[in-house]
Amino acid sequence: MLGNSIGDMVKCWEAMNNNLRLQLGNIRASFQKSFYEVEHAHVSPFYGYLRGSVSRAALRRIAEELLRVDYVGTNRQICGCTLRTSYGLPCACELGRYRVGGIPIPIDAVHVHWRKLTMEVELEIGEDDGSEVDMTAAMDELWRRFRSLDVIGKRALRSRVCELAYPTMTTLCPPPEKIKTKGGVKKKGKKPADYDVYRDPSYHESYIEDVVNVESDGNCGFRVIASLHGYGEDGWSMVRRELGLELIDKDRSTLYDKLFSNRLSAVRESLMIESFGSQPPEKWMSLPDMGYLIANRYNVVLVCLGNPCITFFPMTSSHSPNVSIYCIGFVNQNHWVQVNMKEGFPLPPVTLDWKKFRSHIATTWMLGFAGRMQHWQLLTPVLA
Repeated sequence: MLGNSIGDMVKCWEAMNNNLRLQLGNIRASFQKSFYEVEHAHVSPFYGYLRGSVSRAALRRIAEELLRVDYVGTNRQICGCTLRTSYGLPCACELGRYRVGGIPIPIDAVHVHWRKLTMEVELEIGEDDGSEVDMTAAMDELWRRFRSLDVIGKRALRSRVCELAYPTMTTLCPPPEKIKTKGGVKKKGKKPADYDVYRDPSYHESYIEDVVNVESDGNCGFRVIASLHGYGEDGWSMVRRELGLELIDKDRSTLYDKLFSNRLSAVRESLMIESFGSQPPEKWMSLPDMGYLIANRYNVVLVCLGNPCITFFPMTSSHSPNVSIYCIGFVNQNHWVQVNMKEGFPLPPVTLDWKKFRSHIATTWMLGFAGRMQHWQLLTPVLA
């Protein structure tokens, strides 16, 4: 800091002051990065309540601790809880409990030290004049701008506001990384042995571009849906939880009572798990039951390639031309994979129960995709 021992107190003070200003600027810059920059490891909804609210250093420590969950589970003795006792951050056993429950990490689980992203001194109670936190002018300007935009602009602005208001529901996640798998079709004529989604490439299978594998642990079906939905494969517990919430949704409870009838409790139990590791067959994702829940919960079209091949449309909403289509495949009678299809691929038929219990407005889905469903029938031979 001081070049030599020659100089008076004023020069020394100036040198120290410049150094402190530099350090202060670096600290403020790091706070700004914590507010606005999201690292790839933290895009999962599992960190939804923490992004922009805690420092990136804390998020990195949590991400490293999350790697221990696979062998720690929820066992406190194995965990040791060092991160909790030493840093005030959730340890592996805590993270395990949140993951099993499909719950994002609560902000209260992080010590207040990691949540202070400002160098400003907090005002004492009663000293706030309201000028620093008043949102009235900003909200009025936001509404004025919203009303002046066209439909596309309004959708874009609404999307950005929803990112702030609903951090755990944001869809702005990078696309899931493809996992190298022997099931991936790279060249014409090559196909993985015993894959049910491949029979004769002269039919609809010729529309398959690639197959993306996931971990085989009894959660594979939910891993595929999590990956397709932007949660990342490790967001499988979030999908389990959200489908459980869908099952008790007050707006569709009557629908599911009729659709599942006396199987309703069994469907609910299949979504609930008590520990990590391999899950028994009764906890696997099964169709058609989960297909209805997935299509309704995420308002997507779900296509299953296997035996049989089925399309699931939402049952209570109307057709949308920009809907996402999730395509999955059931292979070897025991494993789900993600199937990437060519644009405009033909769609297999819906189930009889979908036709029986769907709302009147949901018929627009079949009308909107009539051409692609008819194309499927033309490609698929009629069995005698």
